[in-house]
Amino acid sequence: MKRLFIIEDDADVRDMLVFLFENNGHEVIKGDKAVSAEDLDKIKPHVVIIDYKLNGTAGAEVCARLKADELTKTIPVILYSSTEDIPVKGTMADAIAGKSLGLEDLAYLVHRLAFQN
Repeated sequence: MKRLFIIEDDADVRDMLVFLFENNGHEVIKGDKAVSAEDLDKIKPHVVIIDYKLNGTAGAEVCARLKADELTKTIPVILYSSTEDIPVKGTMADAIAGKSLGLEDLAYLVHRLAFQN
């Protein structure tokens, strides 16, 4: 079982993602706001999924902070949006999952990243 950390401020989307990944055999920890590298290091997720448009903070900024920190830089990060496609250029994410990516494809992407470590 792999541990996922989902940062999503929309409760309906967060619940959908939790349902998807728990039914695919993953342990899911959820949050609705940015998390520090120290807190993430304590959780030790195999993959982090960050909402591209968090309230008050851009998901790409959260990703950049995590990738710049020694504690969390090796944890795979997926920038996710259920409502729009995400520009790839300039992000430090390991993968991008915009609205055109279906849930099965997202589940496969998470599986691939979780088991590469």
